[in-house]
Amino acid sequence: MLFEEFSLLEEKKSKGGLDKWFKEKWVDISKTNADGSHPPCGREDADKGGYPKCRKVRVAAKMSKKEKKNSVARKRRAESGKGGSNRKPNYSK
Repeated sequence: MLFEEFSLLEEKKSKGGLDKWFKEKWVDISKTNADGSHPPCGREDADKGGYPKCRKVRVAAKMSKKEKKNSVARKRRAESGKGGSNRKPNYSK
């Protein structure tokens, strides 16, 4: 009986948190596809280009074009302050 209660408790715990975060769809709001949608988050070649500005699909859908542009610009400004080839990703709002 105790084992069954423990397994039910474990099932309830795994429904949120990090498990949920990994299952959600993330998109790069700094880029757009030809149809106006955003590509999945990530980069093919980590040595080239800027870092992606990732947001959940639900959050990106609620943002206006101006909000997206300002968010990407804020990230790019923060990255450029780090200097040259020793760039690191910036997790600005």
